Amino acid sequence: ADVPQGAAGGGADAHAGGDQGGHDRHEGDDDMEVLNTSFYATLAASMLLSTWASISIPNMDLPFLRGSDMRFFVTIAIGSSPFAFLGMGLSLPGLLQAIIIQARRIISGEFRDRLVRHEAGHFLVGYCLGVPIAEYKADDAILNACQFFEDAFETPARRLTHAQVDTLCAVSMAGVVAESIKYEKGLGGYADLSQLQGFLSRATPILNDKEQQEKVRWGSVLAYTVLRTHEEAYESLVECMSRGDSVEQCVRVIEAVGRDDKQEEALRHQGAVGFGGGEGRQAGVGQCRAV
Repeated sequence: ADVPQGAAGGGADAHAGGDQGGHDRHEGDDDMEVLNTSFYATLAASMLLSTWASISIPNMDLPFLRGSDMRFFVTIAIGSSPFAFLGMGLSLPGLLQAIIIQARRIISGEFRDRLVRHEAGHFLVGYCLGVPIAEYKADDAILNACQFFEDAFETPARRLTHAQVDTLCAVSMAGVVAESIKYEKGLGGYADLSQLQGFLSRATPILNDKEQQEKVRWGSVLAYTVLRTHEEAYESLVECMSRGDSVEQCVRVIEAVGRDDKQEEALRHQGAVGFGGGEGRQAGVGQCRAV
């Protein structure tokens, strides 16, 4: 999540103490596992295809190229693909990442669902905590992000109060938390945690390592509480974002679920409707900013 717009801070090697560093290592391990798998798959495929090409390409003598030469060039081109993979990883890592993510989107339905749920978590928690949403992307190979208007965080010298840091921690952690609720662990929060380190470093007064850990823990708990409290609104939001609905449509859906729940809650208190175990239902998304 980009919170606020254009305020991406902190490097990938930065961490805010033990908990955040642990999450960073976990996300980095997952990325390395995907890269290793992709490389070895490319290596195996190139070996098989180059062998097939060397056997199957017929001896067709073209005016400008003999069949044996064509067989040689095709075999070498296919066999060189692992080296091209490594070269792209060194010189164009962003492009390689985009290709791998797009391939995972096509192959894995779970991965597509993770991307949407991750961004929906940022969206709902940001909305509930009073941070206005500018736009979101949940179907882009690289630029999956919920962007928020920066006006709410305009402070002198780009410093942040502790209250603002609390809000940003919750919004930043919401994506990983949302994934974890469904899949027991989050795989898409490395960039969020790197950006969160930038927010923590801008806190005034300055936070020490222990205080930064406590902020990250508090943000995780707050994000989990909001997502669980407004679970029905969250699932409706996931459906909207899966269809690529606009920000306005997503907000309307959240508010509609909140209004329906407030009406049911009022009827339950009046004794007109029995919900049987409905004590856990939300009191309305419109009031969730007070969480």
